Amino acid sequence: MIHVLGTLLGGLGRRAVFYGAIAFALLSALWIAFRQGRHAAKADLAIRRAEARIRAMQTSQEIRHEVHNTDRAGLKRRADRWMRD
Repeated sequence: MIHVLGTLLGGLGRRAVFYGAIAFALLSALWIAFRQGRHAAKADLAIRRAEARIRAMQTSQEIRHEVHNTDRAGLKRRADRWMRD
């Protein structure tokens, strides 16, 4: 009887270790996928921010160039129209 009980508990211990290893592997895989997704999202956000900053700088440069090359009367006309709106 004790021998049978020892065999059952021994098998249960091996099964528990096996299922624990499977659960650990599954949780590890999920954690790695989560971290990779988070890092990819951070990289994507950094790229989008950089592109937005570049677009803003280009727009600013175009406006500065346009204002610099416009005559005084044109600037006054644009300022009056801007203040009116």
